[in-house]
Amino acid sequence: MEGANQQYTMSDPAKYLAYIYFLLTVCILGVYGARIAPYLGQESLVPFWSYTLPFIFIALLKYSLEPIIVLRVPVLMRPRRQFIFDMSLYLLVGVIIFAEQVLFFMQPQALALKMIFGSLIIGYFASIDNALSRERYWFSTEEHEIKADFNFSPISSKLSLFLTVTVFIAMSVTATVAFVDLSRFTTNVALESSSIMQIFIVDIFFVFGIILVLTLRLIHTYSHNIQHIFSTQLAVLSNVRSGNLDNYVPIVTRDEFGQVAQQINALIDELRGKEKLRDTLEKIVSPSIMEKLLTTDDSTLKYGQEYNVAILFCDLREFTSFTESCSAEDVIFFLNAYFSEMAKIVAAQGGIINKFMGDAVLAVYGLEANSNAAEEAVNTAMAMLEHAHNIDLPNGDKLEIGVGIHTGKVIAGTIGSEERYEYTFIGDAVNTASRLDGLSKRLGYRIVISQEAYSVLGELSQRRFTDLGKQVVRGKNEPVHVLAASKIEPEKQPKSEQNLN
Repeated sequence: MEGANQQYTMSDPAKYLAYIYFLLTVCILGVYGARIAPYLGQESLVPFWSYTLPFIFIALLKYSLEPIIVLRVPVLMRPRRQFIFDMSLYLLVGVIIFAEQVLFFMQPQALALKMIFGSLIIGYFASIDNALSRERYWFSTEEHEIKADFNFSPISSKLSLFLTVTVFIAMSVTATVAFVDLSRFTTNVALESSSIMQIFIVDIFFVFGIILVLTLRLIHTYSHNIQHIFSTQLAVLSNVRSGNLDNYVPIVTRDEFGQVAQQINALIDELRGKEKLRDTLEKIVSPSIMEKLLTTDDSTLKYGQEYNVAILFCDLREFTSFTESCSAEDVIFFLNAYFSEMAKIVAAQGGIINKFMGDAVLAVYGLEANSNAAEEAVNTAMAMLEHAHNIDLPNGDKLEIGVGIHTGKVIAGTIGSEERYEYTFIGDAVNTASRLDGLSKRLGYRIVISQEAYSVLGELSQRRFTDLGKQVVRGKNEPVHVLAASKIEPEKQPKSEQNLN
């Protein structure tokens, strides 16, 4: 509440409007009592201070209670609360003036009653104007609602109600003034008929002039509010169009503009969700696949799509013994750091990581046009080896990895149940790359590639590899022609693999 009081007392220009209306009401009632009442045959005038003191009391009351009564409720409820609060003050000041004039200044009740009517009429317009001005201020501050349920009230209904009440006030005031004036004229036979007509016309035009001026003022304020709200909503929509989703539209009205603000904010939330999803997808798939996932319906994705790619399969050597000697927390910390760097290496060569499987990585290359998938996969493998060589294990050994690379056709699509599925690559190329990685352990090399992948490499890359001929690969009916790079020295080769050799 301290923040609300500070805004109210220091940075809210609309707060002065209510006190300006208090001063205006004092002047109007004072002029009416000093200039119009004498025409009605009043011999004694009511002093000007008799109108001033009640409004000073009301102004102090407003200053003290408004932060408590108005500013503590949600912003969406404040304009209506503001109007009721201000209107109540005008009713109170009207009653005070009525009692003051009848009891202390012995004025006729009919004339004092006109003072109540005058206070309420001005208060009606002043309360609406103040509520609209404060609404515009709240709209411009950070203190507003962006998601709110409210009872809908159409603009047309509010305008119809305002016009109906205004016409009713004009007609009621006219009838009241006519009744009071004519009743006074019948008891004051000294007035001539021309004087009676002059007094009545002055009285009516005085009241109608005030109503007309205040009505025009409200039209100006309401138009200003609509323009301000509309401009703010357009500005937010312009930001959304340019991709800026940082700002919401404040909801401070219960009409069509409030509904539009709700819809814009819901749209921003939806776009933020998609943006978050897009950011997540960018980390695991290529831009082309990401767009496909975002723009294709689920049933179409299940049919799959064929790609000619290079598959890289990389896993850690002797990782099981490492996990047995470390705590679970250390293992998870190590894997996260290791995979984070591996993901950067894969992305730097234009590939994507399709999945992490325990201590293994499955990467795919060639999804983008104009790329040499096999060359990118080999460059990735070399960078992975360099990174692994820079990692020291707790026992002082260097981290060892194995890599298998194969090229061929794969099927990409969503696989799983209706409740949960993933976008993955399946096919013989994937299985072969995995088998080649396993074969590297037996052959004593860190990188093993198929003849299909080797044949599309550049000359410089081909020089890195040694032809190992055809090798029996588990799960394949025919031997696979393989080539290898980065031979493991016998003393560095795990004992289990040395025995196999």
